[in-house]
Amino acid sequence: MRLRTAGALAPALLVLLLLFGGGLAGAVRTSLVPLGGSASLESWRTLFADPAFGDAVRFSLRISLTATLISAVAAVAVASLVRSRGTTLRALVALPVPVPHLLIAVLAVLWLAPGGLADRLLGTTLGGSVIRDERGLGIVLVYVYKETPFLVLLVLAAMGRGLREREEAAAVLGASLFQRLRWVLWPAIRTPLVVGSIVVAAFTLGAFEVPLTVGPNYPPTLSEFAFQATQNDLLAGEGVAAASLLLTAVASIGLAILAVRLGKDQTGG
Repeated sequence: MRLRTAGALAPALLVLLLLFGGGLAGAVRTSLVPLGGSASLESWRTLFADPAFGDAVRFSLRISLTATLISAVAAVAVASLVRSRGTTLRALVALPVPVPHLLIAVLAVLWLAPGGLADRLLGTTLGGSVIRDERGLGIVLVYVYKETPFLVLLVLAAMGRGLREREEAAAVLGASLFQRLRWVLWPAIRTPLVVGSIVVAAFTLGAFEVPLTVGPNYPPTLSEFAFQATQNDLLAGEGVAAASLLLTAVASIGLAILAVRLGKDQTGG
């Protein structure tokens, strides 16, 4: 059985190894041997000595964790509301899933930026703007709008008819609402919700287009920091950018490992 499973996964693993592994190997080489230079750790020393990198790490982590947490909580609430509704409402909820992140970010700028469509329709300013907000509220808003429907679909897939029957049985036996949520609902939705949230966190940690479109000029995210490094100094910046993106990749791999561990069911399967 294990040999058959390994054989079935081999083509996908080979493609992943060639594409992702090759990219990582190229980034490692560039970080150690930048264009026109010799092998050294200068790019890493420059990276860790740059205060902007520390700001980028903190800003990226804050944006990623905030957007992921809000999306996860909102997904459970929305899924609980639409689980008994028709397919039309579910389709409307899932509508943002196939829409590109960049398109949502551009629409957010058109509507919510100072002097945008919202201000013109209301005939007054909104009193504040999430666009270019230094706390990254615009970035979080776009990610929550995009990722919540994705998590809703994952949670709804686990909320089958059998789950409702178990909830009703627990209620008949005297279980409170909190007990039903803890012992019936949470074990059923834990795996898809946790794994999906890890995917969202990994994506938002390294995404580029949304922060560039609606985010502040400073602090940058890690991806913006890497982009700016190549703009400031093409030769030396290549190594700094590669080192920065390598750390982002390592963080994403760590999140993937965490998803595997936390996504196990209560029996350890």
